[in-house]
Amino acid sequence: MKLLPLTNDFTFKAVFSNDEDVLIDLLNSFPEFQGKNKIASLKVLNPEIPKDMNSDKGIVLDIKAVDSKGNKFLIEMQASSQLYFPQRALYYWSKLYSKSIGKGQDFEKLPRVYSINFVNFPLFKNEPRFYWSFQVSSKEQPEILLTEDLSIHIIEIPKFHLELDSIQNPLDYWVYLLKEAVNIKGEQMKTLQKKNPKIKKAINKLKFVSHDKESRELYEARLKTELDYKARFAFQLQKMREEGIQEGIERGIEKGKVETAKQLLAWGMKREQICKITGLKDSDF
Repeated sequence: MKLLPLTNDFTFKAVFSNDEDVLIDLLNSFPEFQGKNKIASLKVLNPEIPKDMNSDKGIVLDIKAVDSKGNKFLIEMQASSQLYFPQRALYYWSKLYSKSIGKGQDFEKLPRVYSINFVNFPLFKNEPRFYWSFQVSSKEQPEILLTEDLSIHIIEIPKFHLELDSIQNPLDYWVYLLKEAVNIKGEQMKTLQKKNPKIKKAINKLKFVSHDKESRELYEARLKTELDYKARFAFQLQKMREEGIQEGIERGIEKGKVETAKQLLAWGMKREQICKITGLKDSDF
């Protein structure tokens, strides 16, 4: 039986939310968590997965976690295109950040919140790079941060094109697995497992999820919901395009009327007559 795709949010959460060692290794592969920032321990705050996966797209299968220093993490696989994904990422970051202290508590108790987003669609379409890291810094001096509390990371999976034998760093191995899980052959799997024992654990978990009847049913229910969402998204996008075209035509017609009115006025025609011909008001030209 073929392995389930790790680019599906259900499969991603099923593999990474119940083995904290595997999740730690994934996070520590990011440049952000090297050296003194390396994550030593991590607790997943929401390992459970809703059983009714066919209800609506409103179910967010993210992973929330906290490390031994009190830093918080919001990790998500986003399978479907989102028109306003940057705003969405910032919104969910802000929710976790604002709920980290209670009323009357000092702001100094606010933790760093890391938003880690794997997206299975191109977000910055004209840029070739696949990994982005965002913070709040000064426009005049980008090296000056307003605060270190906000850190948003985005991996655009479709833009990752490295072959397995050319990979050099830990993050690339993980992204390769996320992108190619359904296509990995025997030798490729052996190579990945040798490079990183934690990747081997992730593959074994993926095999279990892929062959487990209940997990497959949940995956298929989630996939149906995703496909329905994509269909609605495509319809809405087409509608917006059509409305935009119609609006452009209407604007063009109005602009043409004004230009015509000005020309008639220059030829000496009275404003009252021009208004009757064009349907414009006297104040329009």
